[in-house]
Amino acid sequence: MILRRQKADKPDFQELNSMVAAMRSLLENSPQTALTLEELLGFQDADGSFRLLEGDGIPSDARVDFCSVPTYCGAAILMKEYLSGKRYRAPALARALAASLACGLVGHGYEAEQGRIAALRVFIKGGLRQFLEAEWELYPEFHNKVHNILHDYRTRLLRGGDYTKGSWNEDYRLHWQEIADQLKLSKRLYIAYGSNMDRDQMERRCPGAKVVGPTYLHGWALTMPHFANIEKHPGRRTPALVWEITSEHERALDRCEGYPTCYSKVNIIVNVAGKLVSAMAYVMTDEYKSEHRSAREEYREQILKGYRDAGFDEEEFHPVEG
Repeated sequence: MILRRQKADKPDFQELNSMVAAMRSLLENSPQTALTLEELLGFQDADGSFRLLEGDGIPSDARVDFCSVPTYCGAAILMKEYLSGKRYRAPALARALAASLACGLVGHGYEAEQGRIAALRVFIKGGLRQFLEAEWELYPEFHNKVHNILHDYRTRLLRGGDYTKGSWNEDYRLHWQEIADQLKLSKRLYIAYGSNMDRDQMERRCPGAKVVGPTYLHGWALTMPHFANIEKHPGRRTPALVWEITSEHERALDRCEGYPTCYSKVNIIVNVAGKLVSAMAYVMTDEYKSEHRSAREEYREQILKGYRDAGFDEEEFHPVEG
């Protein structure tokens, strides 16, 4: 089969569907596929995509089916190639991931969430779990997007009820649970900005966690409703310490932080030793922030100790009102 781009005003849907099916077969290593890897790689557009339609005025459903989906398939195939040891595929993979983000990782119209689920399933076939666990420095914007989707899924699953339903009352619980289970990570990067910058406390909570390095959360301000929190604040920056933690460590932190009731999770792109990575931080929920609580007396000193441990000056500890 020869991949070719069609004009949007003269689509041949039978051929378009055949080309998408061939890309899916190549991703799944089907012996019946008529598409070769070399042909696919030669088809990648300058913008990193694998779109099958070109021109103006492409309907939204056709844009998803014949521009977005082929791009996800091509990116997932490149991901599988890269993870198999072909590191020279990194530039092409990074371009494909950028193009995938430009597609939005969603479906069209009321099928937006179904499209997002389908996109994640495509990347899972390409080795998404291994990519998220081990390739932190390769296009962190993609890591950030996927992690934040997963945070949303897992928070909604834990809350249950209407939280797992879409705008048309469709229930995504089983689909989200399937994806969450397939993307359970054995390790991840974690951003500590409060008392968990204190290495002694982290050793008690997460024995064996590894320090990756200090960083700043640009565009985030430290607030102290009662315990430490971060909130988006243009022009501010918050000192933080990045750790590599295991899934067991994360479960311990979830208990300590009261996730998802007291704190939710968000991934943020940070610079550690000159390298950009996406890492997870806990952010206080509005419900918990509004509670009238008091931190223990030694809490402030513990945060200052963490600042000293991470190499920050104590004078950088100046929380703002949230």
